[in-house]
Amino acid sequence: MPSDAILEVSDLRGGYDATPVLHGIDLEVPQGSTVALLGRNGMGKSSTIKAIMGILPRRSGSVRLRGVEMSGLDSAARARAGLGYVPESRQVFRSLTVREHLEIAARPGIDGTVAWSPARLMDLFPVLGRRSKAMGNQLSGGEQQLLVIARALSTNPILLLLDEPTEGLAPSIVGEIAELLGRITAEPDAPSVLLVEQNLRFALRVAQACVVLVDGEVAYRGSADELSGRLDLQQSLIGVGAA
Repeated sequence: MPSDAILEVSDLRGGYDATPVLHGIDLEVPQGSTVALLGRNGMGKSSTIKAIMGILPRRSGSVRLRGVEMSGLDSAARARAGLGYVPESRQVFRSLTVREHLEIAARPGIDGTVAWSPARLMDLFPVLGRRSKAMGNQLSGGEQQLLVIARALSTNPILLLLDEPTEGLAPSIVGEIAELLGRITAEPDAPSVLLVEQNLRFALRVAQACVVLVDGEVAYRGSADELSGRLDLQQSLIGVGAA
């Protein structure tokens, strides 16, 4: 794998109890890039990102972050090593304000810097600045999604793992999140991103590279521009409804 890869996943296998789900996943995320992990429902996308985070039990294979093996570490240790995780379930705390979500999660990056302070994040996410005193249960679905992305950034990660950030959101909010990710990733101190997504149009808009899973295996890898022009692959590997 290229030396500029911030994440290197090799022959990753895992599953739930006695049921194997991942059958030898190989992928990489280059420094400073956004990679989209695509596929139909049930193909292993979220399981892959959970295995990288240490939530899904790994049976074999390697997960290396900046060349350091993560496989022996639990989720908390992987987070301290620079992984930021945005779960599909969002997991917003009902009794905490927007500001409290960001302040409680905030910590310096692995190099001691604080690039993504709560103040900066509320500037970048104006809706969160306006709603800084609102409780988690007072936020709309779109506002909650913006909050959990900002909360993950407040840990100053070197790699951001996003699991289905557009799930259940209105098209206008999906477009807002796409614009926001574009602004974030254009920043010089931005983390690299591994994005699990069902919305193909959104993924092709924000990612530079794509990996498609079929039945827990990599069926395609290439640039977002290449996949954008291959309607045959979109239909056969991802399904017409994904676009």
